[in-house]
Amino acid sequence: MKRPMTDLEEVMRFDPEEGIADLDMHLDRLKTSAENQGFKFDRHAARNELQAATFGKRHPAIARLLLSPTGAMAIEIRRAD
Repeated sequence: MKRPMTDLEEVMRFDPEEGIADLDMHLDRLKTSAENQGFKFDRHAARNELQAATFGKRHPAIARLLLSPTGAMAIEIRRAD
């Protein structure tokens, strides 16, 4: 029996001065996981979506990206305490 696919998740730190810490490493890891599990992944779109989601943020935050098997992405930004 085939196991149902669950979304992939990547959690990243955001600093208003520096942006997302180690963004390329996070995108590389997500790309590798997506390829290994047969998920569609658009690295360029993910980078753009993350930049749009954090644009104008003035406080440190945590960015959480969820990637579905179809390549759809959801991004959650929450203030880091």
